[in-house]
Amino acid sequence: MFTIDGVAYGVKCTINRAAEVRESDISGLTLDGSWFRDILGTYYTYDIQLEMPLKNKGRYAALIEQLTEPVDGHAFVLPYNTETLELTGKASDIEDVWKQLPSGYTFWDGLKFTIEPNAPTKQQTLSDAITRGLTPLPDVYDAEIGDTYTFTAEGWVEASAFPDADTTAY
Repeated sequence: MFTIDGVAYGVKCTINRAAEVRESDISGLTLDGSWFRDILGTYYTYDIQLEMPLKNKGRYAALIEQLTEPVDGHAFVLPYNTETLELTGKASDIEDVWKQLPSGYTFWDGLKFTIEPNAPTKQQTLSDAITRGLTPLPDVYDAEIGDTYTFTAEGWVEASAFPDADTTAY
């Protein structure tokens, strides 16, 4: 079962979920040989395929109309582990098949679509980003422009031995 913009669809379907931890463009190999990851967040993409045709043509048409609305996103409630996940995203790759039975009865079937999130579902806090393998920021409140600090085994130490380059004579 899934929900789109508050409308629940309790239909038999197959739901595939994919998670992607995305990095920004500044992620990469640093000069000391370590890998720096600037994490944007975790994005969940869902692929949904209805397994049974909806006998109610009006309900099926309403679902298609809702999925194909020209909006920047829908509010989805989707299965997630033992709970549900609420995300805002777009419906894409919407496909179905027109079928006709020997009796002449016609219907749309095989609806499948992808839900792509507009924003990450999980994000790091600034504190998480700083403490995961990176040096913590100096705890200095009275720093001025030009002050420099070096991280040592004892913690951050102000390095005041550097001359001001603006006043250096050549």
